[in-house]
Amino acid sequence: MLHGVEYTRPNRTRAPSPFFNLPSYAAFGFGFGVVGYPLATRTHLPAWAVVLIAIIAGAATVSGMITLLATWALRGRANAITEEHEIQGQLAVVTRDIKPGSSGEISYEAFGKKVRIPALPISAKQLPAGIDVVIDRIENGIALVEEWAVVEQRL
Repeated sequence: MLHGVEYTRPNRTRAPSPFFNLPSYAAFGFGFGVVGYPLATRTHLPAWAVVLIAIIAGAATVSGMITLLATWALRGRANAITEEHEIQGQLAVVTRDIKPGSSGEISYEAFGKKVRIPALPISAKQLPAGIDVVIDRIENGIALVEEWAVVEQRL
């Protein structure tokens, strides 16, 4: 609803329009009908005036829907999740031995870039270079990792 109906677009190379999509048409029809029907059945206004007022009401409803969605549903976009939080569960390879209490180094690929960062183990187990690990989280630029074999057993 926020970005249009994806499967009905004939040209999928362009992004959906926030104004011309099925939810916007539905909002327009709702506003048009809610205002237009009572005006047409309970007043003596000319037909052109009823249609004009109903069109204005439909446009106001679409405007209200877009404003509501932009301020309420999309408000978290300004405080988007950082890349550090998006890599939780990312598979990485130990490039420098990780010993309990001292940091080593891991390497992984994310967002089209090869990244190398310091890492500490979650458990008290030493992780030798070349072993696969899973990133649990990143705190202060240091990844906290767990051996892939341990994670795989839980799955």
